Amino acid sequence: MWSYEVSLIPGLLQTEAYARALFANHWPPVDDETVDERTAARLERQHLLARKPPVAFSFVLYEAALRAPLGGRQAHREQLQHLLDVGTLRNVSLQVLPFERALSVGTIGPMVLLESQERDRFAYSTGQSISQLTADPDVVSSHAGRLSMIRAEALNAEESAVFIKRMVDEL
Repeated sequence: MWSYEVSLIPGLLQTEAYARALFANHWPPVDDETVDERTAARLERQHLLARKPPVAFSFVLYEAALRAPLGGRQAHREQLQHLLDVGTLRNVSLQVLPFERALSVGTIGPMVLLESQERDRFAYSTGQSISQLTADPDVVSSHAGRLSMIRAEALNAEESAVFIKRMVDEL
């Protein structure tokens, strides 16, 4: 799975406090029980990161996603530290696309590319009111090309860890 996120931390990388803050500030508003259910479901899916056999994950986060202090200062600090911890897993690559390296294709929006065990490829993208999962080769190819350009401009994994660690230290 290859993921690029512009404004939020991807669900597989979210801490409980971060996920809860997202769901609690949903529009239209939802009740506490729904917030609890959605938070629990999101955290449950994170077992995929430790699945055996391991699944390869590549995440690129635009700097804006790292700067949003959802849930308050302490939750923000915990979220950034969690990213550092997850980034040490052998099956996880975590890169940051800093503001100064931004390119126009990096501001269009988030996307995920998936490859099944059978080598089928899918592209998933979301917008304000719509989400789309497709196997259309033209769309998958377009997303793959865009993501390749973004990954080439992003900091490598080690540089990204230093970048995030500096953010943690500044809090």
